[in-house]
Amino acid sequence: MDDERPAARPRRGPHRDPEAHEAVLAATRELVAELGYKGVTMDRIASRAGVARMTVYRWWPNKAAVITEAVADRLAPGPAPDTGDVREDALLWLRNLVRTLTLLGDPSVVTGALTERGEAGRADLRDLLRAHAERAALLLRNGVARGGLPEGLPVDTIVDSWTGYVVYRTVFLGQEITEADLLGLVRLLPESGEAPDAEAG
Repeated sequence: MDDERPAARPRRGPHRDPEAHEAVLAATRELVAELGYKGVTMDRIASRAGVARMTVYRWWPNKAAVITEAVADRLAPGPAPDTGDVREDALLWLRNLVRTLTLLGDPSVVTGALTERGEAGRADLRDLLRAHAERAALLLRNGVARGGLPEGLPVDTIVDSWTGYVVYRTVFLGQEITEADLLGLVRLLPESGEAPDAEAG
């Protein structure tokens, strides 16, 4: 007698069709670029993607969640720059941080999408900034080890000041940060023969 096994239960939960899923994410990126974070709605995302509104809500609870996933691959800081010139590395890092926080031309994309998700989103934002800061600290320590920066450099203080400057200007003031601004930050690094400011940390 053949074994009788119970039929497998059908899978429950929101099954994501890969093509529709990618269409929603692509539509979200397009809308953010066109309308800014505040102009994006779940209805507009569904319409642009050519899917039902309820399909979007079945996969994501709100627009913040959709946008977070749509831009997630663009938020990772990547490896610390290592050109052999610590000042060039610092400039590259600063450019990348600005680019991340002004993703798709709108500083509210990253901060809004993450913080509107509550504590989990705020934790993601902290993790994002911490990951970028770790790369900056590494490139500065490499600069010290290679003789491009003085021993005793207050690495953490410098990284915090750079990060705070970029976040304050882009997120809170909504001001553009120019290449000249970034070069000015890099020029604050002491030369290898200079003693770092003892009061800086």
